[in-house]
Amino acid sequence: MLSLLLVFFGAGLQSSEVSFKVEVSTDTVLLGNYFEVKFTIENAQPNFSPPEFTDFDLVGGPNQSSSFSMINGQVSRSASFAYFLKPREEGVFYIDAAAIEVDGKFIETPPVEIFVLPNPDGIIENPHQLRQIELESDRREREKEPTEPRRTIRL
Repeated sequence: MLSLLLVFFGAGLQSSEVSFKVEVSTDTVLLGNYFEVKFTIENAQPNFSPPEFTDFDLVGGPNQSSSFSMINGQVSRSASFAYFLKPREEGVFYIDAAAIEVDGKFIETPPVEIFVLPNPDGIIENPHQLRQIELESDRREREKEPTEPRRTIRL
């Protein structure tokens, strides 16, 4: 009985379009800090091999997560692989493209450019820190308050 239900429901399932993307927590990092790079595969088997992280030390990962949903016969699934990387020196570096094979075709992510800036003050950043979006009126009010001088790094 169960197998008949699976065949019945399986016949009506539709899968969404395959995608493969890369995300980074930041594209600019101070030397001595690390950042997150995450590869996400949607609607395909996760036969993933990461690119070589030649200019970075692997601090953590791979951390893997996956999801599956079926809504009105529309099936979607995804798998993500996250890595925490620490640059070895200052400069401009690239995370090479990663590729997966789906139905005999290769899908690639674009390479990611990472800017590594000097860090003479030894500032430690949080790679998971979210940037807050605030109302214009709140920003103006905050700017009226006296603040301590800040260090600005220009590219």
